[in-house]
Amino acid sequence: MLAALFWKEWLKVRGTFAALVLVHLAAGAWVVVALRASFAGVHPEAVWYQAAVLGNTSFDVLRHLPWAGGLALACAQHLPETRGKRLRLTLHLPVSMELALTAALALGLGLAGLLGLFDAAVVFASSLGRFPLEIATAWLAALLPWEAAGLAAYLGATCILFEPTTAGRVHLLLVSAMAAAVFLVPAAPGAWVHPAAAALGAGILAALAVVPFLTVSRQRLTGKNQ
Repeated sequence: MLAALFWKEWLKVRGTFAALVLVHLAAGAWVVVALRASFAGVHPEAVWYQAAVLGNTSFDVLRHLPWAGGLALACAQHLPETRGKRLRLTLHLPVSMELALTAALALGLGLAGLLGLFDAAVVFASSLGRFPLEIATAWLAALLPWEAAGLAAYLGATCILFEPTTAGRVHLLLVSAMAAAVFLVPAAPGAWVHPAAAALGAGILAALAVVPFLTVSRQRLTGKNQ
């Protein structure tokens, strides 16, 4: 039954995921070309100074791609369940609603994570070909909060779609937007690797992951979106 749940969720998002794969491939190619162009345009010493001292990166094209992709995945996966009043069908499956929702979130977060791993591989490999390991690692750390924003956007959009009341949706929209914005605030490369910052980010994502279970429970009580 668990495999069937994953398959059901995959059928809903496969088209969107395929489109996102193409977008990330294009963005990855842009990152490689932008890095090569930065060395071709000025002296290599200037590029090294900008990367090592100023903390500049060559992958700004990836700043908004993860959260936009997370939003697209959430809408493709959960919007049919709420707009089509098909959530009630899940209540009749021989599994608990909690297990079904866990499987859905696991698939969505897993797909978003795969896209994030691809971005990380492109950034790390391309930078390691031009810079020492220390700078490549710092660039990877700079990418980390942007990918976390993608997970926050996916979870936040899921919360909003499952929320049965308009006032609750507005509230969750504000909270989710602020949560994703926290990860997009300009920061020095490696700032989010600090234990306190990492704990904050993990706490934000954990809180967002709990809310869909609460909103679905409210739907079962109110009968809305079912």
